[in-house]
Amino acid sequence: MASRSAESLWQSATTTLNVGPSRIAASTVRPMARWASTTSASASSSKLQPLLPASAPVLPALPTTTSEAISLIQSSSTPQLGRYVLARLHSRNYLLHPRDVLTVPHLKGSPPPGTVLSLNRILQVGSRDYVIKAPEPSKNQSMPFGTQGDREVIPQEVVQCHLTVMEHTKSPMERKLLKKRRKGYKKTIEHKQGWTRLRVGDVFVGSEAR
Repeated sequence: MASRSAESLWQSATTTLNVGPSRIAASTVRPMARWASTTSASASSSKLQPLLPASAPVLPALPTTTSEAISLIQSSSTPQLGRYVLARLHSRNYLLHPRDVLTVPHLKGSPPPGTVLSLNRILQVGSRDYVIKAPEPSKNQSMPFGTQGDREVIPQEVVQCHLTVMEHTKSPMERKLLKKRRKGYKKTIEHKQGWTRLRVGDVFVGSEAR
């Protein structure tokens, strides 16, 4: 009886050992299949075409003369649309487009509404793709601290832009209290800042400016 019981235990142990590895093998087959699918997907993705072309596009040659640059700006824009100028007024640079309304500190002489003024300090003129710039000031030029110095500008034979005076106005009243401690001094200063509104006209380039 003892021998039979040991024999039965051995058979049951062998059956469990045979079943165990079969279950483990069956469970490990699925991850291997997933790994094989991912490797095939990565291999297929490596064969995809690049997003950018292999050869870079050839850029057009830059113009060498002012007349060529003017013709490029004229071909890509019109005086009423697609152009801009960078002009200097009141020691500040303003980026202006046709039909813009520019508000600047009160102009000297108070020109009446309707007066047409000409921009004579234009630093840049261009379109969406092309631009003509005035020469930059040299870095070796010695200028007093806090001053901008006199920059070269684009001549009026190349570009012309006019401003029309719309109105003269003032800001709301500003009151400032001046007071000195232990002196009995108090004073209220009232001030209204004057402003002039200008309408930007068309931007003419080259032969259009004549």
